[in-house]
Amino acid sequence: METATLYAYEISPGNDDLLYFTESLEECQAAALEQRRDFSENDPTKARCYGDLSAPDRQMLLRVLNDETSLAEACVVERKLVALVTD
Repeated sequence: METATLYAYEISPGNDDLLYFTESLEECQAAALEQRRDFSENDPTKARCYGDLSAPDRQMLLRVLNDETSLAEACVVERKLVALVTD
């Protein structure tokens, strides 16, 4: 099974269920800072994590299409904190 490392940040601080994915840490940090500027929250940090992803097999793809699981849950192999971004 082929895997790839992608980067993501938490769209809602403290909740890693909603993630925005990018191909590099630099893109991830830039996107997070842009979103931070749009937030009216006063949370000074955003966690950055990467996920080792794999392509879902046929059975997992059926579970995603039937709304039994999310695509992220089907593909993410590992999440690991790699950086914090602040304003």
